[in-house]
Amino acid sequence: MNARPQEFDAIDREAAQWVDRMNRPLHDAEVAAEFDRWIMQDPRHVESYARFQALWQSGGLQNALDAAAAGELDSGDAEDTEVPNWAAQAWRQFAGFAAVALCFVVLVSFGARALVTEADYAATRGATRDVLLPDGSKVRMSGGARMSVRLTPWSREVALQSGEVFFDVAHEKLRTFSVHTGTSSVTVLGTAFDIDMVDRETRVVRVYRGLVSVDAGAGRQWRLPAGNGIEVGGGRVRSLGDVRGDHPGWIDGWFDADDTSVQRLVQRMNRGSDLPVVLDDPALGTLPVTGRFQISQPEMVLEALAAIHDLHWRREKARYVLSR
Repeated sequence: MNARPQEFDAIDREAAQWVDRMNRPLHDAEVAAEFDRWIMQDPRHVESYARFQALWQSGGLQNALDAAAAGELDSGDAEDTEVPNWAAQAWRQFAGFAAVALCFVVLVSFGARALVTEADYAATRGATRDVLLPDGSKVRMSGGARMSVRLTPWSREVALQSGEVFFDVAHEKLRTFSVHTGTSSVTVLGTAFDIDMVDRETRVVRVYRGLVSVDAGAGRQWRLPAGNGIEVGGGRVRSLGDVRGDHPGWIDGWFDADDTSVQRLVQRMNRGSDLPVVLDDPALGTLPVTGRFQISQPEMVLEALAAIHDLHWRREKARYVLSR
């Protein structure tokens, strides 16, 4: 049975609203998931969304809107000024976009699930891993990191389960790129940033290029430009400024500590070290350290810790032990 005209009107209204929401610079993970569910419900949703998205991307339509906003279409000057036919240009460009949209509709209508790409990735302890995602985004995973990736024609989503990962995201006009960590999420269009899952609650985000939106739930949301970072966890928020370079130091084997706990520094060393470092006394983990440490050389770091806090370390068969 064919749908009634008012049903198509309702679908078109929803599609137009979704085009507006999905083309905003940043949106949170819940919006992306909601859109994912809506567009998969009915092939008519795909068709209507594709039509409106094609119109949205029409350069001619944007020119018409800009001209109207600037007063270029003022009827009082119609006799003296040749008014550009922006509407005609918009619809000519729309026809080209519509052809692409039609291909999108056919593909999704007849095999939407087949267009969804899902994969799991893991890096072994003591080694980093480079991953090139199908959309062209580049990912560097620290030792012990694990993540799941889901790509659709309208969304790019990563679920980070553990470890630290640096993302160099390929820019796209339509699809945002979202990383979910359980307690928070980061959303971008195209940028370079690093996420560290320190523990069950604490997340550290540093931005090296572009702009990211960090959502920690309960209405807590921040927008971070390049050169900035944030640490969220345990009910506390700490701003991290002075983020330098185009990638995090751990990729080159370094860690910059700023009143960081020994436990945190040891955790970072253990991601890349063949032999784990253990603390003979758990209380040692609360000692603070500041400085730049070459975590790719654990014995050099242990020597530094020993000098800073008057400690001792020894190498055993399968581990390093740090003690008083």
